[in-house]
Amino acid sequence: MVLMQVGCPLRCSFCATGKGGFARNLKGHEIVEQVLAIEESFKHRVTNVVFMGMGEPMLNLKAVLEAHQCLNKELKIGQRMMTISTVGVPNTISKLASHKLQSTLAVSLHAPNQRLRETIVPSAKAYPLEALMDDCKNYFLETGRRVSFEYTLLAGINDEKAHAEELAALLHACGGGYHVNLIPYNPVEGSEYKRPYRKAIQAFVDALESRKITVSVRQTRGLDANAACGQLRNEFQKNPLLESSPPSEPNQLLESSTPSEPSLVPA
Repeated sequence: MVLMQVGCPLRCSFCATGKGGFARNLKGHEIVEQVLAIEESFKHRVTNVVFMGMGEPMLNLKAVLEAHQCLNKELKIGQRMMTISTVGVPNTISKLASHKLQSTLAVSLHAPNQRLRETIVPSAKAYPLEALMDDCKNYFLETGRRVSFEYTLLAGINDEKAHAEELAALLHACGGGYHVNLIPYNPVEGSEYKRPYRKAIQAFVDALESRKITVSVRQTRGLDANAACGQLRNEFQKNPLLESSPPSEPNQLLESSTPSEPSLVPA
């Protein structure tokens, strides 16, 4: 996974990154350099990249597209081996679809209905679930690439069988080409959320599979180092980052047309 921003302005309620505040967007070459650093450190070629580390890719789409292009053309990482994630920012999924990339879109959903989603993802208030799902459907139709829905399971909040049934109905209403990636909650200091028991996780999986929804459960990695999904934050950070407020309109950050081909890798 690579980082797109220093911090994150969207502040999903379960995520440590948002609690640390937001400082700035990364530049395209800074995103690419993360991959180069990993290759240098481990003496191994990177073949998969997920734009899902820290920050919201759609709020830094110009740099993400530049990095994507460089990773594909210069580092020879296939487009189909890259995934771009988003919690959902109005008017950006359609913009991404217009580039017709052969990469998977991963949407952080976390709830099967608008009311519950707003309590988990505050930014959802500005992006109704119906509109988000329409954009996901259009992304699939435009690119032919499936959409993966990330769903963090929070004990007693969104992990009941009824939630799985509602989620299945939501996806079936949007047609095919979808996959659900379940992420059992990773503990964050100071959070009241709890990780579900294995039995509850399996019951959720069974409810989806019985309704013909393709589903997987993410294997937790980095838990012991507070580096698992939703845990990324500086352990020694006493106070939130000084806010560099992003524009209120996401389009102000999306000035990009198809990126030109600058050399993003320093000589």
